[in-house]
This record gives sequence, C-alpha cells and structure tokens, in this order.
Amino acid sequence: MGRKVFVSYKYGDEKVAKLNDGFWEKVYGDWKVSYRNTRVRDYVDILQEKIGRDNINLGERDGESLDEFTDQYIESELKRRIRQCSVTIVMISKGMKTSNTEKEQWIPWEISYSLRTIPTGSYTKQMNAVLGIVLPDENNSYDWYFTTDSFCRCTSHNTLHLFKILRDNKFNIIDKRFRECNGNKIYTNDEPSFIKAVKWNDFMHENNCNYYIEKAIAIKENKESYDVHINLD
Repeated sequence: MGRKVFVSYKYGDEKVAKLNDGFWEKVYGDWKVSYRNTRVRDYVDILQEKIGRDNINLGERDGESLDEFTDQYIESELKRRIRQCSVTIVMISKGMKTSNTEKEQWIPWEISYSLRTIPTGSYTKQMNAVLGIVLPDENNSYDWYFTTDSFCRCTSHNTLHLFKILRDNKFNIIDKRFRECNGNKIYTNDEPSFIKAVKWNDFMHENNCNYYIEKAIAIKENKESYDVHINLD
C-alpha cells in the first residue's frame, strides 16, 4: 500500500468485542481457561498487520506510553508523526470519550491537526484525509453507532457518541440532497460526510482496506464540497 497512515485511538478502551482466545492458567491449584480483556490497542495491532507496519504511525507506539512525557513533548512528537502521513484513521470505539473536556483528550487534537494545512519552513503540511473505523462493542454489535432501517433502506449514524470535531464533519456536504421516507429526510449524496465511517468488519474484509483509504483520499481531494471544521471549540 502506497499511503502512510496515522492511527488515532483510545489505547485502553475495553468497550469493544473480544478478540483474544482463552489461555490456560492455574488458579488455587486448578487449571481454568481465562481471558484478557480486549482493548482498542489490540485492534490496532491487527490493523498494523493488515496495512503493513512500515506504513503506519501511531499515537502511541508499541511498548511506549506517552503518559510519562510532557504535553509539549507529546504535541511535538505527534505533529511529526502526523506530518509524515497523508491519511489519518480514527478508531471509533464506544468508550473513546472520557469525562475530561475534549481539549484535554488527544483524539480531538489529532483530528484537528490532521485536518490543517500548515506552512513549516520550506515545507507545508497538507490536510490529511480522515477515515473513521467503527469498532464493535462489548456485545459484538455495531448498534451503538449504526441504526439500520430496512424499510427506508438507510442507515443512521448515532453521532452523539463522537467527539464534536468528528460530529461537525459528518453530513457536512454543502450541496445537500434528500429523499423522504416515513417523514424523515434521507441523504442521497454519494458521500455526504467529509469524514467517512466504516465498520471494522467491512474495512478488514479482503482488500477493502485499500478501497476505503482511497475513498477517504478522494473525499479530501473534493474538500471544497464540504463545510470542513478544523478547530476545537
């Protein structure tokens, strides 16, 4: 794959479907099967293997926690990693938001910086394409984010689960086109959102990863058609 990708994610979020197989351990003299809780980071490990480790920069590297560093160091390091990439993938998970303000959380900052065009000396950092990958929750379901209406043949996105900068870049196409069903307006634009969201299973299926990454690039190259929000409120 020819694209360099930055992955933004909540490292320790465990509100995701289990990935790991059980392992045997001895408890009070008896052997039993135990399971380690799956985290978003486990999905990122699989994503690395799918896309290729040389093609990915992470908000947190293997074995490295950014918690021990100063905010100044983290900001400088993350800027460098994002500048090296043309695509930012956001792992959208059920527990990615914490009780802290959004300005105190790294995912919104990483998205905001990814969307910016910034001159830095002789080099200008260009806007990244941004793609959201929605992870199944602890019930192995996508219903927490996607709601499908088979009668109207449409899918709703429960954007209240998202950070505001993600919400603001959903369904933000300028030339909005609709059809009506059961009194509801349904978008008929091919790509109504600047930040497209796709299910994890769909993204990982066969060669779909390249398809969706190129789709995000095409949307970014058509950015004039969207009311793109880049600032954190």
